[in-house]
Amino acid sequence: MNRRSFLKIAAGTGLAVALPRHARAALPPYKGPFYVMISARGGWDPVYLCDPKPKGTFNRLYDYDPVDPTAVGDVHYADIQLPANLVTDPMSPQYLMKNADFFAKYASKLVVINGLNMETNNHDRGVVTIWSGRHDGGYPNFAALVAAERAPEHPLAFISGGGYSGTGSLIPVTRLNSVGSFRKLAEPNRINPTDPNSTATYMHADTFARVAAAQQERLAAFKAKQNLPKIERSAGELYLARGNLDALASVALPDALIDMPNEMGDLERMAQQTQLAMAAFTAGLAVGVNLELGGFDTHANHDTAQVRQLAKLLWGIDYVMSQAAAAGLDSNLIVMVGSDFGRGKGYNGMDAASGKDHWPVSSAMFLSGNPGLLGGGGRVIGGTTELEQLPIGIDPDTLELDESDDGIVLTAPHLHVALREMAGVSESAAAKKFGIVTEMLPLFG
Repeated sequence: MNRRSFLKIAAGTGLAVALPRHARAALPPYKGPFYVMISARGGWDPVYLCDPKPKGTFNRLYDYDPVDPTAVGDVHYADIQLPANLVTDPMSPQYLMKNADFFAKYASKLVVINGLNMETNNHDRGVVTIWSGRHDGGYPNFAALVAAERAPEHPLAFISGGGYSGTGSLIPVTRLNSVGSFRKLAEPNRINPTDPNSTATYMHADTFARVAAAQQERLAAFKAKQNLPKIERSAGELYLARGNLDALASVALPDALIDMPNEMGDLERMAQQTQLAMAAFTAGLAVGVNLELGGFDTHANHDTAQVRQLAKLLWGIDYVMSQAAAAGLDSNLIVMVGSDFGRGKGYNGMDAASGKDHWPVSSAMFLSGNPGLLGGGGRVIGGTTELEQLPIGIDPDTLELDESDDGIVLTAPHLHVALREMAGVSESAAAKKFGIVTEMLPLFG
């Protein structure tokens, strides 16, 4: 794939690039594990997914009996049927996935964490907490922390398509949130860079090359005169961004982006970003990526809107795994799915259009084509009470439910301490700089 083809695809996903501070000649490709962080933005409802409850206060849509549960192995799930009126476009249902189909396909590869106390009902704080392990915004996203340790010099080490993209200034972030601006920045000589069929340029390629060389010389001279670290660093990143875009041409993207009906626009964006992420992983240029699907803040119409977004989310996760399998990466990939917090407890009204409000008790799911990376799949850790939807503690050694005072209620810090241990970065300089003080639980073996 040539550079123009890459830029055409990348611009379609809204790629904007900030490259690391040092030259990248002859960098060895990063070979994994690769990390995909998927954010269900707005606060999802685990009762409608992986923490099912009997029909009643918390559930009006499906039947569930704890004695004879709907489950695949030890993984219980909410057996929700997708109503016919969920979508209006006749082509849209193919982009929805039922809980039963998802868990039948992936339960053996999953680690489900239920009864996760997010300790907040605030969206912004919840997003920071689930992806960094701390409430404050200065801590890095887990994938960024790993990228800073494993491949800090790689051009696309940490890609963010939404969610929490904090890096703690350990590495730059490649953002996927600008639709057309990257074309203008990446191909400044093209008169109409937003038109993929137009190749007209302002000047001859040789002339443009001389102009670009002069710009780089001027920028290098400017950088050399700076005494303030922030200005010097920014000038250096701009210099490298201008001079290293050709490195991105090694990313062999598909010839076309996935196209969905208009009402699936949010899922289409997530899927397109998945295509780019898998290409970056395959090229050995990326370590981790953030993906996001919104629409989970269902204060009204919960039984329709939450079900629709969860069905989209499961399709999106399945798409990540299928694309990874096609690229030969699924056995070297770890996917984490989480949200700001949960929803409940119970509905905020009696009518069918009522919703559920913010609730700090949530869940998280971890998935890999190689469950050994997670310490084994088909596992559920933690839980919530049936009558109050409150977290149940666990035994710190066996991870079995423990409703005594000795049981430990799971929190995001517990998750991230275990994630750092699993990734082999718990003793890194970055992890020590951004320390998390809590019990070490063997969540991932």
